[in-house]
Amino acid sequence: MVATKRVTVDDLERDGVPDGFWELIDGRIVEVAPAGGEASSIGMVAGYYLSGHVLPRGLGRVYGADGGFVLFSGEEREILWAADVAFVQAERVPPPAQHARFLRLAPDLVVEVVSPSDARVDVVAKVRLWLEGGVRLVWVADPPSRTVAVWEPEQPVRTLGAGDELEGGDVLSGFRLPVAELFR
Repeated sequence: MVATKRVTVDDLERDGVPDGFWELIDGRIVEVAPAGGEASSIGMVAGYYLSGHVLPRGLGRVYGADGGFVLFSGEEREILWAADVAFVQAERVPPPAQHARFLRLAPDLVVEVVSPSDARVDVVAKVRLWLEGGVRLVWVADPPSRTVAVWEPEQPVRTLGAGDELEGGDVLSGFRLPVAELFR
């Protein structure tokens, strides 16, 4: 049996991050496949509309797929993930001095876009951990079905189609986007 050293977020910030696409899950660096072209495009569209709503109103910050968020920071559990798109409300945005590091907070809103390499069970598990970590709203866009699953803590999952609208609710007041716009 070969013992491997547990890697922490602090280790990555001190020593540098590995090349490629990866996540840190409970001390292990897990390589992940990059998004396909369609999934990447949908993530950019979501980020465009979210930024267009958030920035002029000073509601907070929108982060792209390369922004890392630390969930469950501690000895027992530590996860470092990047959402395809994430939003953090203004009052929760860390001070500028902390932006050089991975953000040690759960976003308020996460957008995940399902890629062809994503297994459904893995997507569901990731969404549940986002919610357990404190995310208040998760939108999972599924390109083949052109639907968005809306996840909120302690609520049933809602699936929206082309004729429906995404709404920011209490998380992102006033935000509305026709689901069909994501898949144009």
